[in-house]
Amino acid sequence: MPRNKRQITFGHIVFNVLYTLAFPAIATFAFLYTVIVWVFSIPSRIIAFFGSKIK
Repeated sequence: MPRNKRQITFGHIVFNVLYTLAFPAIATFAFLYTVIVWVFSIPSRIIAFFGSKIK
């Protein structure tokens, strides 16, 4: 049984191009988010480090 192929429309092409171009932006956002979380967690890591030494 032959499969029906979807027609490639202009909107389909635009969506694929924008979807592909969005990956660097998503990766950059994820990297910056990770760095910001890591930087803001430094004070709690320092407190936990010295708190464990007090025992």
